Amino acid sequence: MKKVLTLGVATALAVLSTAAPAAADEGFGGWHQPRCETVSGDGTVTFTRNEGRTITPTSQAPQRVVYTSGLVALDRPDTLLALSNNLLSASGDAGCSWKQVGKVNGSYIELVAASGGRAYAWDRDGNLTLVTPDGGTPLTSPAGQVAGLGTDRRRGDHLRVADGSGQLYDSRDGGRTWRPIGVPAWPASELLMVYTAAFDPDNLDHVVLGAASHGARVTYDGGRTWTTSTGLGDKGDSVNVFSAVVSPAAPNVVYAMGLNLAESDEGVPSDGRHIYRSSDGGRRFAPVVDQGNGITLSNGPLLAAHPTDAEKLTFEYGTSWAGTGTYLYTYDSRRNRVTTTHSSYDRVTSIAFNPKNQKVMYLGVAEEG
Repeated sequence: MKKVLTLGVATALAVLSTAAPAAADEGFGGWHQPRCETVSGDGTVTFTRNEGRTITPTSQAPQRVVYTSGLVALDRPDTLLALSNNLLSASGDAGCSWKQVGKVNGSYIELVAASGGRAYAWDRDGNLTLVTPDGGTPLTSPAGQVAGLGTDRRRGDHLRVADGSGQLYDSRDGGRTWRPIGVPAWPASELLMVYTAAFDPDNLDHVVLGAASHGARVTYDGGRTWTTSTGLGDKGDSVNVFSAVVSPAAPNVVYAMGLNLAESDEGVPSDGRHIYRSSDGGRRFAPVVDQGNGITLSNGPLLAAHPTDAEKLTFEYGTSWAGTGTYLYTYDSRRNRVTTTHSSYDRVTSIAFNPKNQKVMYLGVAEEG
C-alpha cells in the first residue's frame, strides 16, 4: 500500500480552548458553538476545536472506572446526550454544562441519534432504550445479542438492528415491535461472531457487517442478499473486522479496522492491523493506514467519520497503563496522511461533532483506574 505520512504529536493537557468569535455563532438549525471556557459537570465529556491539540478543561475530573461510551448531538438546538457507565446526562447549551437525567440498563452502552430530539441506546447484550433529555424508556429487543443499531435519518421511529449472527431486524414504531428481514449474512455453521454492524443513515437497507475470521459482508437490499467484501487480505486470508462506519457525508465511503490473521502470524511490521477504506459502499476495501510509525491500532477502536467530509476519519488509541494517555488520529485520504494529538485522558471512548461547526468535536472520556 502507499505509505501514509504521519505528522507529529501535539500534546493537550486539558488546556483552555480559544473562544470562537461571536460572528461564527449564528445558529444553524438552532445550533450554536459552545461559548464556555470550562465544561461544567462530572468531567466525562469535554470538547476540542482543533482535533485534540487543545481540550477544554472540566470543572471536575471524571471518577475512576468510568467509560463514556455513548455521546450524540441531537436535532434539538444545542442539545447533546451522553452515557457514562449507566448514567444518562444531557446538555442544553452546546456542551458547556451537563446534568444527570436518568439511568439506562446495560453494559458499555452506545448511543445513536434519531430525528425528533431523541436517541437510542444499545449494548451487545440486547438492551435497548429510547433516550431523551428527560430520561430513558426501555424497549423490547429482538435478539439476545446485538452487533449494531441504525436509525433512519428522515424517520426517527424507523430502526434496524443486526444480531450476533448477522440477521437484521426492522422496527417502524420506535423499537416497540420488531420483525426479521432478509437472511443472516453468514450460515450458522460458519460464523464465530459478528463484531460490528455499520448502517447507512440515508438508506437502512445498506449495511456493512464485520466478523471474526470472515472479514466483512455488505447488503444493499436489507439483508435479502449479501456480498463478501474483498481487499481485506490475500485470497483466503482470515481477517477479523472489529469496527466499521459508513460515512454520513457519502454512503459509498466506508471505513473499517481489521486484523489480518495471516499477516499477524507472519510477524509483519504492522502485525496485520490496518484501517481500510472502501469507495464503493463496502464491496471492495484497501488498507490506507497501518499500525506502526507512531500509530497503534487496538481491537475495535472508536471510528468517527467526519459528518460533512468523507475523506476524514478520526480514530483513537488510549490506555491507563504507564500513564500512556490517549492519542487521537485523524486520517485525511486526500493527503494520504495521519495527524496525531495526545492528551492525558486514559481513553476517548466516544466522539460527536457540533452541527454548527464540525471543527468542534465533543469527546466522551474514560478514567480506567
